[in-house]
Amino acid sequence: MTDATESGATRSVVTTVPSVAPNLSAPLSAQLQHRVSSSLLADQVFEALRGWIAQGEWLPGKQLRIREVAALVGTSDMPVREAFRRLEQAGLIVVEPYRGAKVRELSIDELEHVYDIRILLEPVAARAGVEHSDAGVLEAMNRHWQLLQEASERGDVVEAVRQDEQLLMALYTAGPNDVLLKMVRELWDTCRAYKSLWVVNAVEHGLATWSHITHLIDAVERGDGDGAHDILERTYRDARATVRQLLDTQSGRNL
Repeated sequence: MTDATESGATRSVVTTVPSVAPNLSAPLSAQLQHRVSSSLLADQVFEALRGWIAQGEWLPGKQLRIREVAALVGTSDMPVREAFRRLEQAGLIVVEPYRGAKVRELSIDELEHVYDIRILLEPVAARAGVEHSDAGVLEAMNRHWQLLQEASERGDVVEAVRQDEQLLMALYTAGPNDVLLKMVRELWDTCRAYKSLWVVNAVEHGLATWSHITHLIDAVERGDGDGAHDILERTYRDARATVRQLLDTQSGRNL
């Protein structure tokens, strides 16, 4: 495993952060500037940590302590605490009171359960999106597809996952069912660690792995809701099999 201190991501988040809270008597503009700076720094720390987890530099079960991580990325504790909170929401770590956190263990049982629900919900969301789509939906999907290809070509797993989700959500939000959209978003938080495994594999094997997206965009352009439904159903069945194999391989390697 490559030590995270050797990755380029470490240097990108090193910055100077005030070690104390802003003075409440200070001008409002100064207080807001502090809040914005702290928020941007937390974003950078979150993206760096998520990238190390997604790319396998931090393996499942790895213990994470706030002060050690803060020293690693060169910040105070507060941005790391916020990053931990967001990583927990994304289903990537488990926060342990008084002990920090650890990278969440992935299991084949959970993979099966999560993808069973994805296969039920997302093809339905895609069909509804096609039935209510317009030129703006197609334009947004093509834009995110271009950004996804660029991220994949430079090996940026985190950005590839983000663009994949934005591309799909551009289609899903065209549909009328807000409850379905809420369920899909919550499901993504649960399965993002598994999706990241698939994306790592896809990035390694090139853009041909993403061919389902071009087929999906073609189906939207044709107004073929049933076709979009079938493409995603088939894609998620194949993705589940791929991630199951990756988990099996990791399990054997860690024995």
